[in-house]
Amino acid sequence: MTATETSPLLAGCELSTLDSAVCQRWLAWLLGDSNVAPEGAPGLHWALAHCDDGVTWGRYDADAKVWRLGNQVAPEVSPPIHRESLLELRLFGETSEVLIWRTDAGLVGRVIREGDPAPGPGDISNPLRPSDDSRILRGGHVVAQRDHDFTRVGDQTGAEQVLPLAVTAEQLRTGQVRLAARHYYEADAETGAVRITATRLVTLTSGGTHGA
Repeated sequence: MTATETSPLLAGCELSTLDSAVCQRWLAWLLGDSNVAPEGAPGLHWALAHCDDGVTWGRYDADAKVWRLGNQVAPEVSPPIHRESLLELRLFGETSEVLIWRTDAGLVGRVIREGDPAPGPGDISNPLRPSDDSRILRGGHVVAQRDHDFTRVGDQTGAEQVLPLAVTAEQLRTGQVRLAARHYYEADAETGAVRITATRLVTLTSGGTHGA
């Protein structure tokens, strides 16, 4: 990992960049090609990969010390993650996120970690305090429960995905299956205008509880 490059105007987190070689190590760990976890791996519980041929979710199995991936339990829906087809990969947890994406020159990435100290979302006196939101995941019904607590879900359009947690049809119908995210802000040095400058994924939830 490169040296941490922290923006003095970006409150609540630290950002660092990843070169291609480090990105390859993260990918090797995810795919099981290496059992050596990269620096900063503890606390990462979830994976979300966008590939040329679809989306694949994953979850870290701390007991087995391996990543469980959607293509392993439902290859008919989730594509395998290949270095050649990967567009974007996020490995995330409560306190950090690794983001890797493909460029013409190869894979590059960045890490966001919670800063210390950080203005909390409840600190209304700080205009740069991080803010949280959650997004309802696509899916209205359960198609099948799969191994390792994965769930194949679908919606009324026929679209399907394989989520890395056990969910029920009721949780899907009532919008309880969500992806939590955190936004970080910076202020323009000249105008003072505040804008979102970075967003990281935090966790998956179902029924008001963390999926992990």
